[in-house]
Amino acid sequence: MSIDKWLIESESKEIREKKEEIFRKLPQKEVKKLKKKSIKKIVKTDIHKESEIPDSSTSFLDMVLKFKNWLDERTYLKGDIDKIIIKVQNLNKSIEVLNKMNKKLSSQYYLDTLKNLYKQIPPSFLDEKTRIALNKKCRGATRTSSDNYYLRKLKNTIKEKLNEAKYYEILRNILEN
Repeated sequence: MSIDKWLIESESKEIREKKEEIFRKLPQKEVKKLKKKSIKKIVKTDIHKESEIPDSSTSFLDMVLKFKNWLDERTYLKGDIDKIIIKVQNLNKSIEVLNKMNKKLSSQYYLDTLKNLYKQIPPSFLDEKTRIALNKKCRGATRTSSDNYYLRKLKNTIKEKLNEAKYYEILRNILEN
């Protein structure tokens, strides 16, 4: 075992030395790019570690299997009714917690996709104040009354344009046939 450890350490030292030598040969621009990439990776992993939940479905299944095994070992359940009730209540609570976490994750994913879609809209499409109000809404910043006004105004124009789109759809169908 100690020989294997010694071999692994020597290999890792050789690999580390090769990486450092290659890193020294790189130009400054590429070094900066690599540092930025590594910082982004570190930040992403930290964010994911906070929001990650342990594999909840497998942990729940483990709990159910433990409960099943515990029940299989019992021959006389009448004396264990209180314990059974507590275990079933714990399972129900864990289901509720899993559902809440799944809703939170799915809503966060939905918001992230909306933000990415919003980035695809060209800046010239909306006026400046409406864009500022939308940015505040997307980021969750506090909005002023004028921001709320521009958001209401945008909502009304969207309703009007969608109604007009129905008529244009009918006209397009007529022209295509």
